[in-house]
Amino acid sequence: MCCLVFTGSIALAQHTALPQIPANTFLVTSFGAAGDGKTLNTVTIQRALDSARIHGGKVIIPKGIFLCGPLQMYSHTALELQSGAILRLRNDIANYPIGNERYLNFISILDATDIKISGPGTIDGQGQNWWTKYTDKELQYRRPQLLFIEKCKRVELEGILTLDPPNTHISLRNCTDVYIHDIRIQAPDESRNTDGINVSARNCTIENCDIRTGDDNIAINFGDRNKGELPQCSDILIRNCFFGVGHGLSIGSFTSGGLRNLKVEHCEFDGTTSGLRIKSARGRGGIVENLRYSDLTIKNCKWPIFFSCYYPKEPLKPEQDTSFADVPFMPVFRNIRCSNIRVVNAGTGIRIWGLPGSPITDCYFENVQINADKPGEISYAKGLRFISSTIKMKPELYHAEVSGL
Repeated sequence: MCCLVFTGSIALAQHTALPQIPANTFLVTSFGAAGDGKTLNTVTIQRALDSARIHGGKVIIPKGIFLCGPLQMYSHTALELQSGAILRLRNDIANYPIGNERYLNFISILDATDIKISGPGTIDGQGQNWWTKYTDKELQYRRPQLLFIEKCKRVELEGILTLDPPNTHISLRNCTDVYIHDIRIQAPDESRNTDGINVSARNCTIENCDIRTGDDNIAINFGDRNKGELPQCSDILIRNCFFGVGHGLSIGSFTSGGLRNLKVEHCEFDGTTSGLRIKSARGRGGIVENLRYSDLTIKNCKWPIFFSCYYPKEPLKPEQDTSFADVPFMPVFRNIRCSNIRVVNAGTGIRIWGLPGSPITDCYFENVQINADKPGEISYAKGLRFISSTIKMKPELYHAEVSGL
């Protein structure tokens, strides 16, 4: 069992409990599933999951290619993909199941406790056909996500490879006690909206993962007020992860519920569009505070450090925005610590853009070394301090209180 350990005002956030799964086992081939890559196994695999719903236990996918449609998992259930097992999403879009005006997600888990998905096997979304039709505007509904997990408690994802989803790989919404570790996430950099992990959670650890995809590698989202969603995120730890192609580690852009206590440490970014990214805007913002980024390497990145209160539409220059209006759901970014970070071969060194009525405050950079083609900008910021840090070219400052550069 893990606990929260506080260092100053920042929590070393971790999951606090693991799922407890009964010892029963359910082999999908015993329910009639065939791993020949041709048979559609939706009914038979769902039958195994339904049996686990009654008794609790582990549903096993053995070696083989198991073509399948949307599935539902329930409490006290584990899904194990053994070595050589491929759970492959059907891609016959014309016949694909639809519900609630969208194409159904591949594996959905709702309002459940004690859930685990593990093993060296693969969950394959066969996304290319979906991406092409989406680009050509031939899809009628929103594309399916591979794993959609909502309002669940004690969730563990371990060891699996998620591959080429039609949309997001893994979405966790308003969950508690989440442990994601030693998984691989892969999709081409040109694939549309294939976020690696979208997470809204309390007590969450993500570690030892390799994420290379076409959108945010990890996105922490917490609250779209227009949809009545105001979940709070807190106590999240991300460590020892590799971020390849993708849009980096993002917070936002919907931040209305608030984020407190995030720690990111010992990670490497190589070829991401952004590295550390916090994004929001007037009307979709909330309090984002107590963040610590440490011992990171960021290479070949266009925007290695990008904190903006103007997403998705930024002014050409911050002086174009003169509004001090305090509107509902203003973004507030504060108490951010960045230490022992090395940035190599970046496009723009740093961009920190607060708002006239809501500056970014108390942001510290200690032993941060940035080598970039362009210096970047810092605007509407207070209490920014650089300690033993260097940026190849000094960024432009506008209404910014900065020391140590």
